[in-house]
Amino acid sequence: MQLVHQLVDIDTAMKAAKQAQEKGCYLDAAMKLRSLGSLLEQCSGAELQLEIYETLISKKTLLEEHFVYDMKDIWKSSLKWEEAGPEKNVKKVILKVATGNIMQMEQMMQALNYFEHLDFYLRKFGNKVLKYLLEPVITMKSTVEIHEETNLTIIEIESYAASPKPHYTVIFSIIIDVFDFLYSHLNFAIEEDVTLMNRLGEIISEEFCEFFIKNCLSDTIPSHSNDLEAYKVIAKATEDFQDHLVEIGFLGTSNQSILEYARNVDVMFANKICRKLLGRARDIMKKNLHDMMEVGPISPSRHLEIEETMEDIKHFDTLKPEIKLSDNTFQFPKCQISKSAHELLLLVYEVLDEAVQSNDFCSVRLFCTARNIFELYSAVVPTHHKMFLETIPQQVALFHNNCMYLAHRLVTLGHEYSSRFPTVLRSHTSTFIDQVTVLRELGISVFLKFMQGQRKQILDILRDSGLATLGEDPKITPSIEKAVRQCLRQMELLQTVWENVLPANVYCKAVGCLLNALVEELIIRVTTVEDVPATTAVHLVTVFSVVINRAPHLFQEHGEVHRFVKRWQKFRELVLILGASLRDIDDRWADSKGPLAQEFTPEEVKQLIRALFQNTKRRSAVLARIK
Repeated sequence: MQLVHQLVDIDTAMKAAKQAQEKGCYLDAAMKLRSLGSLLEQCSGAELQLEIYETLISKKTLLEEHFVYDMKDIWKSSLKWEEAGPEKNVKKVILKVATGNIMQMEQMMQALNYFEHLDFYLRKFGNKVLKYLLEPVITMKSTVEIHEETNLTIIEIESYAASPKPHYTVIFSIIIDVFDFLYSHLNFAIEEDVTLMNRLGEIISEEFCEFFIKNCLSDTIPSHSNDLEAYKVIAKATEDFQDHLVEIGFLGTSNQSILEYARNVDVMFANKICRKLLGRARDIMKKNLHDMMEVGPISPSRHLEIEETMEDIKHFDTLKPEIKLSDNTFQFPKCQISKSAHELLLLVYEVLDEAVQSNDFCSVRLFCTARNIFELYSAVVPTHHKMFLETIPQQVALFHNNCMYLAHRLVTLGHEYSSRFPTVLRSHTSTFIDQVTVLRELGISVFLKFMQGQRKQILDILRDSGLATLGEDPKITPSIEKAVRQCLRQMELLQTVWENVLPANVYCKAVGCLLNALVEELIIRVTTVEDVPATTAVHLVTVFSVVINRAPHLFQEHGEVHRFVKRWQKFRELVLILGASLRDIDDRWADSKGPLAQEFTPEEVKQLIRALFQNTKRRSAVLARIK
């Protein structure tokens, strides 16, 4: 009898569920289907072995599937999306909400929620709300039209892709219109104290807030400290916007992300302006280095004064140096720099001027940004202009000058602003002095690397000529003269691009270094040869005379060749030896007191005499006096 009663109860539950669905009481139908499942679960023992049990299980499953499918059909007929054929740069989206049977829609949603299927459909719906209704009105100029037809309420949104982003007040207004539409027509109670808007907010509010902050609120953050006061109006509008979304149930009271963003305007302002400034700095650094301008001499913009008491002055009077420093001390020399380097420095001054006028938090961030600009310079410029800095001498020289120029200005930059900074910066060591060495070393390393490459080229040219085998084949070949002229021509090309770019002293040292490498290589090759025939010596004198005649012209003052080319006088003495007689050599040695003795060691002179002259009594006598 118990089995019969169970079967009757199950049959009754099935019929009740069908009747409830037919009447449109979908939540009641869902609950009866769920109770049907409970009745089947109560069966045990021999009952489970009956064929009818499996049939009832299958029928119950089928009833639930059909029920959910019917709910899905009602959902689709109640909420219809349409996308009008897009014109050029215009997109139109329509959402139609069936209003003929509100009770049916509410029951359908409650039933889906009871079966835990609502979140699936609501997520799909919420994603469309974001994609088609909310995101377009935030990023594009849009119009919203809401109207009613028979048993329908329609919202149409038309967006114009090519238009500028609308003002924040327009965005706020349209978003509120969209949410009010959803609230008016879809805010059903799906369970106790939970509405559809609550559940929709749980699903998409985080994504909406993130998109809204990134694409709307971030644009309202001021770009200048003078506009911070006016931001109070925006903050109030944002607060009202947040309150409205909380009121309709889309946002929970715990979701304060929009308000927190608006209230942290100081932090957001600092973040925005610092990102913007670093972006401008990066763009400046990528500009062509060869677009140049002249600077110098540059001295500190104002005298650096030390506050002294009368007692201090009396105490240090005895320590004052008798020789005063030149007026040119600490001046930056006249040279060419890239316009981008000067533009970058002006940007840093702009940053520090902004820091002076800002509150404590912003001033610290801006000061750090100013420092970061120079750190960024050390990373970006050598990388972005790498190919040019390895191959083009003018750009190498300009980069060297840029680094030195910026480093020179950094020495006093912190001091120039120290008295004007807010207290929070004055209480710390607000300086750029630690970055001076970094920039100088960077400029020097790039320039020296290029110099090493040029020196290697010069030495390779000489070693590939006949000069390298002079000891094995004493015959002078045309390739030696060609190689020497090629080396000189290479340095004359460097003179063309460097002379008016580098500071005079740096230019002279650089060219002097390369020229010294050239003459030193010539000296070594000749002084190590064991036998130099007279004709070869004459030819060497001719070739080396080309160097003596052309090399001084690499310097603005021809006499500077003696100052900047360490082996220049030794090279001249070598040329004299190659064309001199034994008597002339003896006279220039002058018992270790002559000019020859100042440049060559006794062994080197003896080696040259043995290579140039045959073994005679006179040669022996001269060799004996060389000591």
